[in-house]
Order: sequence, then C-alpha cells, then structure tokens
Amino acid sequence: MRSLKTALLATAMAALPAISQPALAQEPGDFAKKAYTTPLADVCPNPFIVQKDWLAQAEHGALYQMIGGGGKMESGRYTGPLGSTGIDLVILEGGGGMGLGDGETAYSALYMGNSKAGLRPHLGYQELDNAFIFSERFPVVGVVAPLNIAPQGLFWDRETYPDGFHSIDDIIAFGESGKGMIYVSTIQRTFGLYLLQSGVSQDVFVEGYRGDGENFVTNNGTWLNQGFVTSEPYAFSTGNNWGKPIDAVTVGELGYPNYSGMLSVAENRMDELAPCLEKLVPIIQQAVVDYMDDPTEVLETIHDFTQGGYATSWWKLSMDKLEYGWKTLKERGIMGNGSNDTIADFDTERVAVMFDIVQPWLDERAKEGLDPQSVVTNRFIDPSIGLK
Repeated sequence: MRSLKTALLATAMAALPAISQPALAQEPGDFAKKAYTTPLADVCPNPFIVQKDWLAQAEHGALYQMIGGGGKMESGRYTGPLGSTGIDLVILEGGGGMGLGDGETAYSALYMGNSKAGLRPHLGYQELDNAFIFSERFPVVGVVAPLNIAPQGLFWDRETYPDGFHSIDDIIAFGESGKGMIYVSTIQRTFGLYLLQSGVSQDVFVEGYRGDGENFVTNNGTWLNQGFVTSEPYAFSTGNNWGKPIDAVTVGELGYPNYSGMLSVAENRMDELAPCLEKLVPIIQQAVVDYMDDPTEVLETIHDFTQGGYATSWWKLSMDKLEYGWKTLKERGIMGNGSNDTIADFDTERVAVMFDIVQPWLDERAKEGLDPQSVVTNRFIDPSIGLK
C-alpha cells in the first residue's frame, strides 16, 4: 500500500494537520474486523445497503471505514464485510444518471429503490433542509450525522478578494458592489433562496451551477462560485485552468446551519429497522472517530475505487485531492463533535433554526403542521462516542 503524502501544494489553503501513519502494516480490512465486532446478523438485513448522495469522496470516508480495504469493487458499488459483525455492507454511488437512475435521488431511492443498482437501500444520505421540503412525498428520519458542518459554500480568488467573505453581510455587500456575480445552482430553494431572502440582490445571481467553474475562470476570478470547501479550493488552486490560491466559506458560516450527509431511514421503515439501528449507529459513530484518527486505508480504497472507474468513468480522484479533503474535514470541524463531546448526533436547537429558515418555503411537498424534530432523532446515538 502506498503511503500518503504529508503536505499539500503551496498554493492550497493554509497548512492543515498531518495525516497520521499506521505503526505496522496490516492486511486490508483487518482494522475493521478488529474494531467493529458487535453482532448484527440477528437484527440487521444482510447485506445492509447505504445510498450515498454523490460519487465516492473524502466526505463518505466513515462508510468505507466500516469495511476498510479488500472489499469488492463493482460499477456503482463497494461491498464487503462490515467488520466482524456477521453482515455485509453495500455502499452505492449517488448522482442522478450516474450511481442512481435518471431523475432518481437519494430520497426517492429509499422508497422506490435505486433502479440502476437494482436495490432498495436501508439508509441514505440526505440534507436537513430537503428533509423538511419533501417531508410529505419522501418522509425520512435522520439517525446519524457524520458531517457536523455542511461542506457546501462559496469560494473566491484570494488575490482578487484578499479580505474574503465570512458572513452574510459580506455577501450582501459584494452583491451591492458591482464587482462580480454569484454563480449558484438555484435561488428557487435551499441555500440560494436563503441568500436571496437574506438581502443579497437578485440581480447578482447566475443560476445553473453543475459543479463547473467555467464562469469563475472566464470572468477572471471576479465571481463568487458555489462549491465544496473540501474540494474546490484544492482543485482550483492546483489546476482547473486557474492554478492560483482560492479560499471558501461554508453555508453555516453564512447563517444557514444545514446538516448535509445525514444518514436517514424512510419513515415507514423505522419500526422494521430500529433494532438494527440500535446497534449499527454506534458503529457508524465509532467509524467516524477512527477515520478522523487515521484515514490511510480508507483514502487508498476510495482512490483505487475512483481511479478504477467504478464510481463513473470521469470521476478519478488523486491522492492529493483526497488527502486535502480529509484534512479540511478535520481542520474545519466538518467531521467533529459540534457543541458537545459526542460525534454524529443532532443539535436540536440547530434543527429548529433551520426549520425557521425553511418553513416559509414549504408547499404541498411538505407535511402540513410538520414538527421539525420529527425528521431527526438521537434515539440511537451513543453519547459516549466522540473525538477526543
């Protein structure tokens, strides 16, 4: 197994903590077999299927941690024994028309299945805001939140804007400055609509972002661009027809404290899966901790999976980019304990704040009289598990 590099390129963001190295080499999957031993065969479906929201990347590391290396790589899925628990874990790729069928989402898959994989997942990655918005059509309950902070946000060219943008007031001022535009996926809902309703001028938005940076580059870095703080700063600092330092702010820092990547169950399967979740959720919590302590095996696994074209033909992540993603997860507390000593639980006050923001947008897709606390639960969380 190749060892991970311990430094980012000079053009990346400020130095981040070094990735630790294992003291002794071990066979792929050995750590998981020794670490995750709670018997699950009598209470969990076998295999247990998890639907991701996107293609394999550092944010999904806790899932791969539960298998480690040595799993079976196939188009759109990674499968292997979930430690020594007695069941297998199937990790499905996301993305409409990629890991999922055309028009399908991680929400619809929980109810109607992933047609491309031919499987119906037991858990799926969801976003809190969309869980409110689609609570009538696809009601879900988040049971564990590996990401304490949503990594989505806006990025900018550091040379053009050396002071950066760190609050909603900064974004409002940018919108009034006439210096550039803000390129986002949509202002019809979620984060884009929040910016609009917070006072950012509608005239400054350009909709249609699909993970591209063409507008950012062709406008010489004068635009702000939607992206992931765990990915785009590295990608644009080192390439993407730019190759100059980039910085970024998360949606939470702008006053939109969303949970993304929360592992959720279809509401109508909660009773069926609760006995399994009682034992599985603490394993997921521990996997987050173990991944944050040492990502070596997991990042190698994701690297090999994407380089082999198993995610999709064009999604091939370098070790440098994966390492950057993990370091950013750690440095910015994206995978962190949050406001207490527990990993991957939900802050109910934060859930209430998000509901207050989203409630005016709710329509026939949402349950009438929705209780915001009904879309998440800490019922299965072990409060003693957290990062030290």
